[in-house]
Amino acid sequence: MNASAQKLAFASISTVAESIRRKELSPVELVRASLDRIEALDSKLNSFYTLFRDDVLAAARDAEAEIARGHYRGPLHGIPIGIKDIYECGPTTCGSKSLKDYVAAEDCMAVRKLKQAGALIVGKNATYEFAYGFPTTKSYFKPARNPWNLAYDAGGSSSGSGSSVSAGLVYASMGSCTGGSIRWPAQCCGIVGLKATYGRVSRAGVYPLAWSLDHTGPLARTVKDATLMLQGCAGYDPADPASANVPVQDFSARLGQPIKAMRIGLMRSVYEDNCDPKILGPFNTALGEFERLGARIVDVPSITLTQMQAIEWPALFAETAAIHIDNVRHHGADYNPHAKLFVAYGLLISGACYLMAQRARAQVRDQLLEALAREVDVLILPTVGFPVSPVLDDSPGLSIVAEDFSVYTAIFNFTGFPAIQVPCGFDTDGLPVGLQIAGRPFDEATICQVAHAYEQVTPWHDKHPSL
Repeated sequence: MNASAQKLAFASISTVAESIRRKELSPVELVRASLDRIEALDSKLNSFYTLFRDDVLAAARDAEAEIARGHYRGPLHGIPIGIKDIYECGPTTCGSKSLKDYVAAEDCMAVRKLKQAGALIVGKNATYEFAYGFPTTKSYFKPARNPWNLAYDAGGSSSGSGSSVSAGLVYASMGSCTGGSIRWPAQCCGIVGLKATYGRVSRAGVYPLAWSLDHTGPLARTVKDATLMLQGCAGYDPADPASANVPVQDFSARLGQPIKAMRIGLMRSVYEDNCDPKILGPFNTALGEFERLGARIVDVPSITLTQMQAIEWPALFAETAAIHIDNVRHHGADYNPHAKLFVAYGLLISGACYLMAQRARAQVRDQLLEALAREVDVLILPTVGFPVSPVLDDSPGLSIVAEDFSVYTAIFNFTGFPAIQVPCGFDTDGLPVGLQIAGRPFDEATICQVAHAYEQVTPWHDKHPSL
């Protein structure tokens, strides 16, 4: 692949969009380049289940003609993107053999909004089965591979989204997040993952995992690209009972503004006893960068990882079981063992356990809201506490509930706060490390301001895997 094609593949949305707006670059040319790169590389990555070759080329020709007439819709117009395969949009398998032949009758709201903004849907990205069942080498759908090292997992559950964006196959992808499934794959693949506030982006037409925890949002290569994607899909939707009827702000408005004198709340109690030194080193270096930018690091008392898991898992497993129990009864043979085990585990959650977790959840949310109102402007902690995992040959069983599975993202799912993952370096094995910044509900602009300030003084967003 020549240098100019490589440069185009890893360009930012904002850069490519400006060339399209000026009619220096054709959406047709861009889509063809994306399809060529997918054809050349995705047999290694398994990041796509379905490609809409004919449809996306037709949409690109329409976009080119529309722009030529002077009807430029904005920075997503003519940009090739992917969609996680739990979003209703053409064939929608949810990564499960049980839905291998299912085709959605219509696009879900988030996809419709992105199309209205001019985005071009290249195809459907791989996912952990139903966004929770860990794929293995024996799964019906092949597991998505990590572009930085093909022996490793791309993270989940938005695995194909993370892999395809990191590898330069598309410019962004829509993922979903119930306990960290936007931010964890973004961390594993060395890119940005933006989980907006609960209710900010419609989930109507997106296969549910746990109603009270599910979020939808973008994975992209830069903070600005993530804000542009969020701008294209955010907004109230009465078809989603959790959708928030609040104004959609300009998520890019504060990018480039200094963060001097901002107070960044360090949630040390979550990770201090369980974070691998491979992760902790780059994270502590990143804290120094924030201080050099003039921000002040302030310790914020919080819960431990064990307490976080005790709040998150009862809700996630119980709600998952309620969604899947009938399907498992009738099509259980088509589920991978790990996904079926999760449903069985959810049936063991008592009503008392579920309600106690909900009560603790509300207490944690109130405490963090108080800290964000009085003590700090944003919160920070590592995205996960363990290195990227190899692709598995067999189901990991219930390891997800063990403290070794130190994913720190769930706290912002059960509180509903907006959170963004940004790369902060690499571990000693050359695999990506990331951190997450969270903030007040419906204040995505501030967390993106802080993340962008860090991104611009570090080299990580300019590092790309070599395939």
